[in-house]
Formats: sequence, C-alpha cells, structure tokens
Amino acid sequence: MVDSEASEDERLWQWVAGYAQQYRSSLGVRPVAAGVDSRAIAQKLSELDALPQSGKPALECIQELVALAEPGITSMSGPRFAGWVVGGTLPAALAADWLTSTWDQNAGVGEGAPAATAFENAALAWVAALLRLPEAVKGTLVTGAMSANFCCLAAARGHLLEAAGWDVQQHGLFGAPALRVLVGNERHETIDKAVRLLGLGKRSLTCIEADGQGRLRPSVLARELDRCADPVVVCAQAGNVNSGSFDSLSEIADCVTRHRERHGPSSVWLHIDGAFGLWARAAEPHAPALAALADAAERADSWATDAHKILNVPYDSGIALCREPRSLRRAMETGGAYLDSGQPRTTFQPGLLGPELSRRARGFALWAALRHLGAAGVSELVARYAENARCFAQAIGGQAGLRVLNDVCFNQVVVLLDAKAGTEPAAWTIQVVRALQAEGTCYATPSSWHGRPVIRFSFCNATTTQEDALRMAGALGRVIAEEQARE
Repeated sequence: MVDSEASEDERLWQWVAGYAQQYRSSLGVRPVAAGVDSRAIAQKLSELDALPQSGKPALECIQELVALAEPGITSMSGPRFAGWVVGGTLPAALAADWLTSTWDQNAGVGEGAPAATAFENAALAWVAALLRLPEAVKGTLVTGAMSANFCCLAAARGHLLEAAGWDVQQHGLFGAPALRVLVGNERHETIDKAVRLLGLGKRSLTCIEADGQGRLRPSVLARELDRCADPVVVCAQAGNVNSGSFDSLSEIADCVTRHRERHGPSSVWLHIDGAFGLWARAAEPHAPALAALADAAERADSWATDAHKILNVPYDSGIALCREPRSLRRAMETGGAYLDSGQPRTTFQPGLLGPELSRRARGFALWAALRHLGAAGVSELVARYAENARCFAQAIGGQAGLRVLNDVCFNQVVVLLDAKAGTEPAAWTIQVVRALQAEGTCYATPSSWHGRPVIRFSFCNATTTQEDALRMAGALGRVIAEEQARE
C-alpha cells in the first residue's frame, strides 16, 4: 500500500517494493512462459505517442512500464523454469542487488569506491576457497561466463606470446608467433567467440574428438599436443552444455604437464570453462561423488564461471579467475591520471582485471549470497540440483515415447522424443516444446545433440524441489499425450 502522505519519491519506492514482493510471491503458481511474444509487446509500444516533450511523474511511468511489460515476462526465477542454464535469484542477493543500484558505485575505479572494491575482493576470495583453487588466485566479476572466458583467454594469449618473445599488448598480433587453441568438439560456443574477439580467428582452433557424453578424449589431446610446437592454449570443460558431463580434468592436466616438461613451463596454458559445472567442487561434504567430477581443476591456469547459473546471484555476475594475476592485469588494465581517486591503493583492485571501466559494484550481491548460504549451504544447494535432475530423469524414464540420452551426472537432462507418426523428429520436438511452454507448468528449451533434436532440462534454481521435478515430468507426459491425440 502506498502512503498518500509520503513524498513523490517515497510513494515510488513503496509501490515498487510492493509490486516486487507480489511478483516474487507469485513465481510458484503463475504460468512459467510469458503470455505474449515480443511482437505483441512491440505492437503495444508502437501504439504509444511519440516521445512527448513533457514527461510523466515517476510513479505513473513505472506503473505504465509494469502494465506493458508484465504480459511478456517469463518466470525465469521460478522453481519450474528449466530452459537454458540461467538459475534464479536468492532473496539476499536480490536485496543486495537493489542496494547496489541505490548506492550507484563505479567499481572500475578502485579506491574511489572502497566498499565495492573490498566486498568484491572478499567475495572472490570466498569463491576461490569454495572451489578449492590455489591461494594466489585473483580475478574479477564480469557480465557473464562469455566475458569471463574472454578475459581468461586474453591473459593466456599475452602470457604465452610474452614467453615466446612477443609483447602483444605493445605490438598487437601482426607478425606475432602462431598461437593454437585446442578445444573439445562439444565446447561451448562462447570459446569460439572469445577466440574471434581476441583476433586469433577460428582457424586457430583445433577441435579434439569427444566421447558419447561430450567429454574431450585425453588420448586424442595428448597426440595433438605431441605434434604441437607452437604456444598452445588447452580449453577443458566442466559441465557440457547439453549433458552436463565433465572432461577428465586430471588426465588433461597430466597431458599439459608432460607438454611443459618437453617444451618449457610457459609453452601451454590450461583454461577451464566451468560456467556452471565448476561449482560441483563446492558439493563437499553433501555429495563427494559430485565434487569428484571436477577433480584436478585446481591444476589449471585460469577458470571461468558464473554465479548466476548455480549460486543464484542476479545477472552480471560472471567470474574470471587466474592463477597468475599479472597476466590478467596486463591484458585488461587501463589507466589515466583522471582516474586517480587521490587515495592510496590499499587493496588489490579487481576493476583493473576486466574489460570495462564503468561498471556496477557486482561484489555486493555475490558477497550477500555467500554470506547467506555459507559453505554448507552452497554444498547443499549444488547437491540438490543434481538430486532434482535425477528425480526428473527417473520420473520420465518409464514414460512411453521418451528417452533420457545422457548420463545424468549433474544438473542437465537431455530428452529424446519418439516422433508422432508422419511428423519429422525436429518438427515434433518443437511442437512439444511449444505446447509444454503454453501449458504453463514448466519451461524447457529445444537443443540438438549428436545430430538429433532433443529437449534439454536444466536444474539450477534454488527454489526447485523434487515435487517440482515430478510436476514437470507429469506435465511433459500429459503434453505429449495431448499432442499425439491432436488431429
């Protein structure tokens, strides 16, 4: 309720807080998919007058925004959203995120925003401890896992070329020694994008054969490294985007060690893309077998992950971590006399380790999530995702017309549908996905795996229960039966 005696600003904050509470309370019962598509929203927006000369009061503006946007809002933070790998938002992290915008700190300028710097450092130290990484690791918070991969591979590029006698920061890539990037056939596309943005080109990529679950084959990697005399980056994966499987990090690290013994300590860089899977290392003590999936991750040189996907911190919480912070700093640092706050640098400044100069203070929300959960809470949360995925897979395992294709080792479930007679498999899969989304119980997304159209369910929301997983399985079965019966 809005206090009629309050000031205009106070009425705005009261109304927004009330709406936010109502929306969050509805997530467990409202249909998961948006009620209309973007074209319908765009049509409504186009019907408004052109930008007027005079504006509206802030409260009226926000109420109009909500009225126009609400039909097109997908309940991504709800317990039965299983599309992509996006997670939800913990209440403590969401509240900290509101305060982050309220405080409006530019965390790119270090001691000009001392609280932002200190909280980000503290949060990143907690992350490194949870993930059982070396003590010297430093890093920064970026927009997401794509940016984290970019930062880490930029550090790798500079480090390897410097060891080969070339300063890429000063001379660029024209005339530089060749640099190769060895990746698994089923790496995430963001690795390719980072390589392109770094000027290396996709032809620098050598794709290593993967097994049936999408894991890079270490024996093939070893043979490729034996033939490699150029500086080389090896990209391993913790959490296949479809199956959730983990590369054999221990065997890959052994391959890297043998290459260094032959060619020198700075001949190869091991990077782990662990956008969601790296958090498996935090599953101790609740699920030691789960934590073991990422054994030997500590032997890498850099790590990319995302606190939104598993930890349920709001968006804008990608994490880039580096064993040798100097390499990351050389790749990303910016300077300028006008950026000096006039205060001495008393702590390591993570704002100097990422691509942005102007950026929000991302550390507050991450710190709040970790402080709220504690190490035991993170362990339990990660283990619960795997339990929910297994529960869902078991529930659909006996249903006609459905097959789970992947070994459900973490939070991903890949489902293959037997196509309706007379219907192409890809068209049938899309038909079922759309019907499932329209039914409203849950939301999943289509994918393609090993050349076959599939539906992928991702369990990474802190509010999801096994009851939710069973409801999702039941909804999928009902929708398939209804679509089979449809003329």
